Amino acid sequence: MSRIGLSLLRRLQALQGKTFADSADSELSKTPVAKRESTPDQRPEGLLIWGCLSEPAEGEALSSLMPQLRAEMGELTLLLTSPNAQQGASFSDDLYLPNPKFDPASIRGFLEHWRPDVVVWMRSEVDLTVFEALNRQGIPIVWIGATPPQDRGLTQRLKQAALRDIIIEIDTILPQDGASRRELLRLGVAQDKMQITGVLEPHIQVPKCDIEERDQIAQKLDGRPVWLAVGVDPREEGAILSAHRTLIRKSHRLLLVLIPEDPGRTTDLVHELEKDTWITSTRFVDRHPHRDDQIFVVDRTDECGLWMHLASITWIGGTMAGGANRNPLNPAALGSVVIYGTEGGRHEASLERLTQAGAARKVQDAASLATEVEQLLAPDKAAEMAMAAWDVTTKGAEVSEHLMERLLDLLDEAESRKGL
Repeated sequence: MSRIGLSLLRRLQALQGKTFADSADSELSKTPVAKRESTPDQRPEGLLIWGCLSEPAEGEALSSLMPQLRAEMGELTLLLTSPNAQQGASFSDDLYLPNPKFDPASIRGFLEHWRPDVVVWMRSEVDLTVFEALNRQGIPIVWIGATPPQDRGLTQRLKQAALRDIIIEIDTILPQDGASRRELLRLGVAQDKMQITGVLEPHIQVPKCDIEERDQIAQKLDGRPVWLAVGVDPREEGAILSAHRTLIRKSHRLLLVLIPEDPGRTTDLVHELEKDTWITSTRFVDRHPHRDDQIFVVDRTDECGLWMHLASITWIGGTMAGGANRNPLNPAALGSVVIYGTEGGRHEASLERLTQAGAARKVQDAASLATEVEQLLAPDKAAEMAMAAWDVTTKGAEVSEHLMERLLDLLDEAESRKGL
């Protein structure tokens, strides 16, 4: 079975509640991203992918592939560039810089410095200067969301021959749609270079958990409604607690599971909650919530998947304090309705996708948070939004799986060339 086929099988099994003990899965879950000692101006050791974006939001989708690619390849850097990088989202595990100027001297200097092993071109149209430089150096190109030139004027016709020579040398092309694919075929691109069409969406690692433990906790909860606040920043704790205080006046059995972004915050947080008369227990002492608990505090960020499985609603921490600390597609993939604040950060694009699909709700403050949670506690509404979330999280899976397979092949070839 191919690596991507195995990944798909694992994902399906995870959704069915099965666990894995094989070494590949262990490696995937435990491989950390190495702390970078280099500055943004230095090229890190090892293999490097250059992702050239047309806008910052596209970076989330490409960046989401990196954990699995790193698990397979080891040390691997993603260098993202966009026209307005200084205004874009922060991709904490990757390098993120402005695009180089697309003139011969600038591109030559950029390539000599960064020495990319693979280029993922996420701009809709080809730049002849850049692609000619890449071809001269033998750097493979993957063109995502490809759209052939629409201009039929004299200038464009004069460029057709050069454009055709460039395009047919591209290693892999993912046309934006069927019409783009037909036009690229007309320009001479081989069919086997365009196996699928579509737009790259963020890749989702469905959060896993110990299913036996999940079932045991669910039994102890005995049907209690649960909402989860994950990756919580101290600056938004007040709004979350205020909303919960409002909610339990009407729904006395409602339980808030709170996972701070910083596990070291847990002890002080519990003391503050008890001082404020909350009935509280903790994962590190009590293991599971008690019948009368109002808040259950979890100190382990690696257990987010467990509580996403148990909560019908998930608050994305950080969205009232600078930007999302968790990928909202993870709880959405498990059928947990997503609620978030006004600051999406690097996950802004995914939050917007979920919202437009009717699978997430955006709130402004504690009062609107309480209102939305109360409405979403209705089982029929939560089920409707969970179905919408499933549509969003499964859309584009074929594109991301195909791209990952191609990148792994190209990176393997790059390793062989370098003798790594």
